Amino acid sequence: MKRRPGFTLIELLVVIAIIAILAAILFPVFARARENARKANCTSNVKQVMMAILSYAQDYDEMLIPGACPPKGSSYIYWYQLLDPYLKNAAIIRCPSMKHAGYGGLGYGWNYQEFGYRPDSPGTGWCTTLGQVEHPAETILLGDSEDLGARAEPQYFFYLYRRHATYLPKRHLDGGIMGHVDGHVKWYATRELQKAQPGVAAPWRFAP
Repeated sequence: MKRRPGFTLIELLVVIAIIAILAAILFPVFARARENARKANCTSNVKQVMMAILSYAQDYDEMLIPGACPPKGSSYIYWYQLLDPYLKNAAIIRCPSMKHAGYGGLGYGWNYQEFGYRPDSPGTGWCTTLGQVEHPAETILLGDSEDLGARAEPQYFFYLYRRHATYLPKRHLDGGIMGHVDGHVKWYATRELQKAQPGVAAPWRFAP
């Protein structure tokens, strides 16, 4: 009975080269598929957060929550904390593609230049009602905010800040998930957000 000869060195090198080529082709495909799954999860999260915000507005005469509230004698209560009674799962408030816990452990940003930051702060001290938003389907209220980690001033981690492109999201296939005042959710490429039209009242207010 004849023994079959083993692979030659050249044959092994050819096999290794083929495997390397296949890996180079397939790994990006698998990575994109994983990110698409996280993107779908994030879209669901933002949708649920938007429903919570609209439920809050129904309970408070159509008033949208501010970015932060400073109760007397205590620290700030931020927008995501105001939503606690309306969210069944705290994990909803965290983007699945966010790498760093960051300030507040979020990944979602509040468009505070459009909807107010601190009611007691000059220049940002207002709250907006649903009726005051002229184009609710075109105005972003909340969405992915860039993952800056501990290297950035922490409050910008959960603000959408059009003037500084650094804070616009890129983690979902070079874009981010945005929730609009009417409740619908949409993915935007970062370049679209950079071209967003400013609002009437202030240069940093924006709608895509």
